[in-house]
Amino acid sequence: MAFSILNAQSLPENIKQEAETKKTVETFLKFLDDKDPDKIASMIAENVDWYIFESKEFPWTGKRTKRAEIPEVFKLLFSYFVDGKESIEPESFLVDGNEAAVFLTLGRQFKSSGKSFTMLVALHFKVENELITKFYLYEQTPILEKAFRN
Repeated sequence: MAFSILNAQSLPENIKQEAETKKTVETFLKFLDDKDPDKIASMIAENVDWYIFESKEFPWTGKRTKRAEIPEVFKLLFSYFVDGKESIEPESFLVDGNEAAVFLTLGRQFKSSGKSFTMLVALHFKVENELITKFYLYEQTPILEKAFRN
């Protein structure tokens, strides 16, 4: 039995695509770390497949389809947490062509309850023409909701 995981002729193009994907996602994550909603949105395609695991408690969650919606998502998100009280521990950064996955442990503190939490997070990206066309965030929402309510 013989099979090829990678077509050797597409190798240079694949490496170029993966480098572009990695650079785009890293820039997005830097702008996220800087807490700059407009710069974050600048990394998003005009039409996007955007989903943050939905919660009735948090208005930044759910589906979005337009770049213009993204700054408000992050303004809301940042408004709920104590600035400077976050911790991000990257676990893995995987790139395959124009898709990437980032796995991390995230900790934050809610302003309203004063409660802190730590949870596992997975981010899934698709990049085309140096813009993010797909962003899915999977998080342990019950952990967030419990810290928010208490």
